[in-house]
Amino acid sequence: MGKIKALTAKVSYGLLFVAVIPFLLILWAKYTSNIVKLPLPENLLFGYILLIAGVLIAFSGMWNLWRLGNGLPMNAFPPDQFVKKGIYAFTRHPIYSGAVLTSFGLSVVTRSASGFWLVSPLFTLMIVAYVVGFENERTEIIFGEQNYKPFLSLPVTSNISPLFTDRISTYFLVFVPWLIVYEAFIFTGVPKDAICSNLPFEEHLPVWEFSEVFYSFIYLFVLLVPLIIKTKEQLRRFIIDVWFATIITGIIYLSFPFIVRQRAFIPHSFLGHLILLERSMDGVTAALPSFHVIWAFVAARYFSISIKRFKAIWYILAILISASCITTASHSLPDVVAGFCAFIIIIYRQQIWDYIRLQSERLSNSWHEWRWGPVRIINHGFYGGAAGFAGTLLAGFFLGHQYAIAGFIVMIFVIIGAGLWAQIIEGSSKLLRPYGYYGGLIGGIVGCAVASLLFLINIYTLLGSFAMAAPWIQSIGRLRCLVQGCCHGKPLNNNIGIRFTHPNSRVNKISGLAGVPLHPTQLYSIGTNIITGLILVRLFNVGMSSSFIFGIYLVLNGSGRFVEESFRGEAQTPYWAGMRIYQWIAIINILSGAFFSAISNSGVLLFKPNILSLFLATGMGILVTIASGVDFPESNRRYARLTSN
Repeated sequence: MGKIKALTAKVSYGLLFVAVIPFLLILWAKYTSNIVKLPLPENLLFGYILLIAGVLIAFSGMWNLWRLGNGLPMNAFPPDQFVKKGIYAFTRHPIYSGAVLTSFGLSVVTRSASGFWLVSPLFTLMIVAYVVGFENERTEIIFGEQNYKPFLSLPVTSNISPLFTDRISTYFLVFVPWLIVYEAFIFTGVPKDAICSNLPFEEHLPVWEFSEVFYSFIYLFVLLVPLIIKTKEQLRRFIIDVWFATIITGIIYLSFPFIVRQRAFIPHSFLGHLILLERSMDGVTAALPSFHVIWAFVAARYFSISIKRFKAIWYILAILISASCITTASHSLPDVVAGFCAFIIIIYRQQIWDYIRLQSERLSNSWHEWRWGPVRIINHGFYGGAAGFAGTLLAGFFLGHQYAIAGFIVMIFVIIGAGLWAQIIEGSSKLLRPYGYYGGLIGGIVGCAVASLLFLINIYTLLGSFAMAAPWIQSIGRLRCLVQGCCHGKPLNNNIGIRFTHPNSRVNKISGLAGVPLHPTQLYSIGTNIITGLILVRLFNVGMSSSFIFGIYLVLNGSGRFVEESFRGEAQTPYWAGMRIYQWIAIINILSGAFFSAISNSGVLLFKPNILSLFLATGMGILVTIASGVDFPESNRRYARLTSN
């Protein structure tokens, strides 16, 4: 009986990944086909190559797991042996990589713009979230730490010279991701909400054709970097630098659609014709920051490390390449300046992170309280109040004067839902008046339904308005979490973690981890919410529907929360079927988001600032401050205290 049950579970799990999820993705692409209108690659051969390669890679991974590991898959029902050979000697996650290629290839072959630009990228994001947030941890628990190095992996931190395979794999790891991200923005063309980055005086600057020598030299300059680097550690740093640059610039390109207006000129030389040829192969999008500048200074950095005697020359060359971006009219001055600033951020990211981390640690130990007789005011309540103020104000500005009160009522439901959720789900006797995000989300949805009936307003307008506000509500609210010590992470090393030492912090009173470096999960949440918020602003600017905005918010928030939960270490968080309960809820979030994003004709949002929303937001800020920061510490009545004595 036990064997039959185990076999049934394995078959069900397999069907989920090979049948149910693909079917849901196809449905998602189908029902959003009228929403996403972006160009597709015209060459069907490109699609078939992606499709065939994806299928072959995925099935190779499955075959290797079955034949070499004696089982499938790698996590829920793991094989007997950890597989390192076959396709796994090339890449660590061939099945997922193949699934992503298959999704993009099938989208091209079936001419599905939604499948290519919406479903496949978000499917890729979900896979990354699943691997980082669950599978890596699960695999390490089952097989222990595995130190094997497939071909496509970062070199080890070592001062020995890189192997030839290390250098070759670097080209795949560095240039392929960058090319995909950059060319995606070039291919889609000029968006309707484009922002020109040129300054007025640049219109009158001449085009210096000879400077194309420096502009085009960047290609050779960068391609030589993996060959001249002398140690594996430096090669590893180079890869991570470019990854970080690609992610940061990709987010900027997506959130802020800057374009450059390239000055017209009549070529008088071979170099002038070469400028025009490059323009025809490139585009005016993905302009700010200029990746040409980033590449130039990153290359100069590693040339100067490897060939130190010419250090000044390498940086002079980077400056000349950057200047040529303007003299060839390929970029504007703001593009170049932003590119150099991006390079500085990339190089000093550890120092920037350390500053943010230490300031967060200082905030996390800033608990302060005031007493007036039986009443206590705790300072973390002010951050909750600020979140309530910002949320009510932003949602009210999208709802307008006519429906601002409806937004205020929805916020009341958010507070009640957050309080009830934490009591029911977490239920710790030490958490006397806690608040839970998912309770606030459910309360907000219920509040939107009620408000839509009371005020005869489209429910999707309400949902979309609060989706625009939600990332900023949560970002500010996480500051309260830092002071209070809730939503904290698991122990880790000193370079990343923050310490909670205040005796009133939940980290001390509930988890018993005072002074231990913990994952700054509150900061992770703030970061993902800011990115989500910027993407939603972009969706609003291009006129996407309110239901689509709400759906994408749920998908992005669910993906981020799934990963965040894997780093959290709260003692009271319940588990179910091997995963944290909040990870299951995050999956429901994602599925719900896909559903809402496919709803058409729900209307678009308008931004309508009004005084009434400001007054209501002030009142809500005071109310939330009281709810989250004022209590009666000597009382034993339910909900009277925010903390235990």
